Amino acid sequence: MPSFEAFFRQATGKPPYGYQARLARDGLPAVVQAPTSSGKTAVILAWLWRRLHGPEPAATPRRLIFALPQRTLVEQVAGEARKWLAGLGLTDEVALHVVMGGEGRTQRQWRLDMHRPAIVVGTVDSLVSKALNRAYGLGRAIYPIDFALVTNGAQWVIDEVQLCPESTTTLRQLAAYAAASGAGWPTAEPFALTCMSATVSESLLDTVDNPLPGPGDILRIEPGDRVGELATRLNARRTIRRLVAEPDDHKAIAEAVRERHRTGTLTLVVVNTVGSARGVYAALRATETPCTLLHSRFRGADRQRLVEQVIAEPGDRGHIVVSTQVVEAGVDLNASVMVVEAAPWPSVVQRAGRCNRTGRIVDAELWWLPPAKHHPYERADIEAAIEGLIGLEGVAVTGEDLLARRVEVTEPEVSVIRRGDLLDLFDTAPDLTGADLDVSPFVRDADDLDVQLAWADWAPSDASGRPPAEAKAPPAEWRCRVPLGELKALRKRGAVVWRFDQAAGRWTQVTEGHPARPGEVLLMSAKDGGYDPQVGLDPSIKKPVADCPLLGTTPDPAVGTDPASGSEDAYQQDDASVAQRDWLSLDQHSDDVRRHAEALLAVLQPLLPAAAQEAVVTAGYAHDAGKCHDAWQDALCVLAPPEERERIEAGRPWAKSNGNGRLIFSRGGSFRHELVSLLLLDGPLRALLDGTGDPDLVRYLVLAHHGKLRLQVRGPDDTDPETLLGLKRGETVRMPDLLGQPAGEVTVDLDLFNLGGHRSWTRTALGLRDRYGPFVLAYLETLVRIADWRASADMEEAAR
Repeated sequence: MPSFEAFFRQATGKPPYGYQARLARDGLPAVVQAPTSSGKTAVILAWLWRRLHGPEPAATPRRLIFALPQRTLVEQVAGEARKWLAGLGLTDEVALHVVMGGEGRTQRQWRLDMHRPAIVVGTVDSLVSKALNRAYGLGRAIYPIDFALVTNGAQWVIDEVQLCPESTTTLRQLAAYAAASGAGWPTAEPFALTCMSATVSESLLDTVDNPLPGPGDILRIEPGDRVGELATRLNARRTIRRLVAEPDDHKAIAEAVRERHRTGTLTLVVVNTVGSARGVYAALRATETPCTLLHSRFRGADRQRLVEQVIAEPGDRGHIVVSTQVVEAGVDLNASVMVVEAAPWPSVVQRAGRCNRTGRIVDAELWWLPPAKHHPYERADIEAAIEGLIGLEGVAVTGEDLLARRVEVTEPEVSVIRRGDLLDLFDTAPDLTGADLDVSPFVRDADDLDVQLAWADWAPSDASGRPPAEAKAPPAEWRCRVPLGELKALRKRGAVVWRFDQAAGRWTQVTEGHPARPGEVLLMSAKDGGYDPQVGLDPSIKKPVADCPLLGTTPDPAVGTDPASGSEDAYQQDDASVAQRDWLSLDQHSDDVRRHAEALLAVLQPLLPAAAQEAVVTAGYAHDAGKCHDAWQDALCVLAPPEERERIEAGRPWAKSNGNGRLIFSRGGSFRHELVSLLLLDGPLRALLDGTGDPDLVRYLVLAHHGKLRLQVRGPDDTDPETLLGLKRGETVRMPDLLGQPAGEVTVDLDLFNLGGHRSWTRTALGLRDRYGPFVLAYLETLVRIADWRASADMEEAAR
């Protein structure tokens, strides 16, 4: 068992700072308050050491969820974590998943290996939306799985909380609800939250259901920590000076930057809006010094390339970087000269931390000027910051000097999630109009909401230019985060924006009547422009977008074709296979899933009552019983090649085929086998429920094992009250000998699925939600579904 110092040295090649060692010794607190450049990201190593080698590993959550306010930071933090895992020889033992970062190969691992440690890194919107059961950018069927995995067995770290007040407030509320005591719902595995920043607002942490942490739960840098490299960084100074230039005169600002740039060093320009950044960059592009533009509106692959350019050591001529707020947190830059627009004081402190970050630059300078407009900040905050900067003219200051100054900052007004909101969000079904509950007020400021937009080429499927129905959206590295306002600007100048309609199974246009939703994955034709790989998103660009993918009809091979990839089929589609070596019988698959469920429970050892664990195993065994329905078997067996057809027909019922394909049902429309499984549990398979501690929980977990039917049971095309998802009222469903039970039949009774009445399925499901709580019930669903995925992928059973 290595000491933390030895562990840290092996990962980083350096000894830990004193406060980093205390994090490993005492555990992660509610708050880490430490100045910029003091190494807060290494909280990852403190968590990992405690999980693997600490005194009580089981008390440390198995997943670290690292939430960052800016998209440019995600790849950098993930890169550090990847390097540390490699140095420790843990790359194959600890999954690293980058949410929305183009890391397709990790999509499956952190979910399939839910029993193993994992580091999940992403932006606050992508991660907090998961914690609200509305994961941005993913199919609806995946919502409950990610909700379960980021609330049960999850150590959250949210960095630079002052930049994401909505998400911070939401997570503080969730932490209160996940507490083992109080008015919330305990989780099946430990949940914890750590908020980090140099500037921590007490009012931000003091939420309605989660009071301000006490002094013992706040870690700060102590006098004894201020030695060696950390002391050098904390004592780093930069001299504050006023730049004489008109705020909106981009050419004059660019000229001042050229005059002050030092050969062989980095000069950093930070302005408040993307428009200003584009203007200054355009005026600087002609200079001989390499110049890079950096903001939040680049495709993943382009952003990663630009960040790598920015953090690289400057060449002989040096490097000029023009950026927006994206460099305020986490980006490891060390400028000798900085030019900034005045911003709220916490932002000024963060920006200053990128000037002489190492403390080894002589005569570092920070030049400032007022912005042309106060947007996106409050006018009062800009005016207060200007007054503060005027008072420091010609003074060489440290980051702590800036923090110590009393400069007024407007406290943000944020929406606060309450118990009732979270309970409502447990239901992932859209309403009858197709609309969904909007979680965006709990995630980001309304002015900062965006979508994921990809540009691609494709062969249109009709005169409207519609992409083929089978076409898959390009993976994350081809997507750009686009504010809803700029998306509207693109549409206003004639660009057509497409979304995939899950219910209809085809691409449809975004319109005024059906506007884009925050986090939604959208598509545009490359010929419609609006983007440049060097400049990023710019609706005024009309030339075709360069370096775009050809829209394919097969998923990214790194992601795979199984449900763990995060994709969602339309209701009328069902998986024919996940490439089994041979056809797999329904009895054999049921046995396999039951064994995987038992193995997961044995390794995870969750805090669950015996009846709930028994329900998981029983549901794993019975989940696919509905596949014995003739309609499902007919659709599967028709996929067999002619020379195999006789053998396949004789071997019914099957669970899987040995090829990939989609099932086409002869009765047409929607058909869900999990609904048949539920009906069989009330008929010929009733004996499986006898003696179980919670039969209703078994029934719920069976119905929910694809994430499509949970609290409500209805389909997109069920207009006939006598049919439901392909089943007809009064229809007889015959079951052969199956799951150790004799053959039998059940008559389809649709009254159970009416919204009212004492026999309402929704009433039963809501009762389970209220009894177990949303965190645990989603966790139980996830256990069954992951056991199913692992068995389908022919994986080894989970082991310690």
